[in-house]
Amino acid sequence: MTTIADQILELLKADPGAEVSSATICGRCGVTRTAIWKWIERLRESGYVIEARSRHGYRLVSSPDTPSQAEVFHALTTKRIGRDFRYREVTGSTNRDAMALISQGVPEGTVVVAGEQTSGRGRMTRNWFSPPGKNLYFSLVLRPLVEFSRAASMPLVVGLAVAEALASLAPELDGEIRIKWPNDILIGGKKICGILCELQAEEGNVVAIVPGIGVNVNLTTDEFPEELRPIATALQAEAGHTFSRSAVLATILNRLEPLYETWMHEGLVPLLPAIKRRDALFGRQLTIDRLGQLTTGTADGIQDDGALRLRTTDGIVPIYSGEAHILGVATAAR
Repeated sequence: MTTIADQILELLKADPGAEVSSATICGRCGVTRTAIWKWIERLRESGYVIEARSRHGYRLVSSPDTPSQAEVFHALTTKRIGRDFRYREVTGSTNRDAMALISQGVPEGTVVVAGEQTSGRGRMTRNWFSPPGKNLYFSLVLRPLVEFSRAASMPLVVGLAVAEALASLAPELDGEIRIKWPNDILIGGKKICGILCELQAEEGNVVAIVPGIGVNVNLTTDEFPEELRPIATALQAEAGHTFSRSAVLATILNRLEPLYETWMHEGLVPLLPAIKRRDALFGRQLTIDRLGQLTTGTADGIQDDGALRLRTTDGIVPIYSGEAHILGVATAAR
């Protein structure tokens, strides 16, 4: 999905600070000088600062913090994930957009990214706080050739990728970054990322899995709605400085691809040690709410199939879905 604007930016970014002639851009894009000028104007309207000098060419001075293809691709090291890139300035839901693309035969790894979501959703049909220009909202089209039962562990694979990516971007926060089964990432006990995986299947076979990821990036504490401040956080709020959203997105995609490949070929087992190290629930007293059915016990890790092991008075109970409410800290040791 490379546009002329993307091609122009690729040329301008190839040698930072250097001028690129109109002839070079025309040759690369296959359009006239007048068309190039019009595309340059569109880029300027999008926030790019581009200098132009007669008989010399164009020079990129600065770029906006927009997680678009042009900003992400130079940092992307993947072979498949993110290589088909769809950016929307505003959309209702990236998950909804990605689900609609499945029937069009888009390749595995297609990513849909939004600058703003107007109908962002979390689990249990909850709305997701989606202010423009601050956070990351994206969804992926994955087509794993796996048995139907394995799909339930996908949120943990994505969660591990997000957790490790954030730790690499903000190493000072590494010790605070945790995975809360089944689909949240926490920093200091507060939610920084939510993951919503939707499945398309036919006759019991997986056709596609669409993980939707929302990451709070450049918000300060006082920018959250008052009711969210005790339970939600962002990278900027925790680290004390802003982050490039395109760099955060590229880092997550780069980390996800090898984890996804491992999961497809070997299952969740090779990933469990890394998940255990960041397990936010291990040893905690929990009540699991499964559509109104409550089960209380102590979290005892994650099973090979992605289920939460809950140690109850009746023994170990595997939990495959539900809402985990932390009651306190148990004395169980790892």
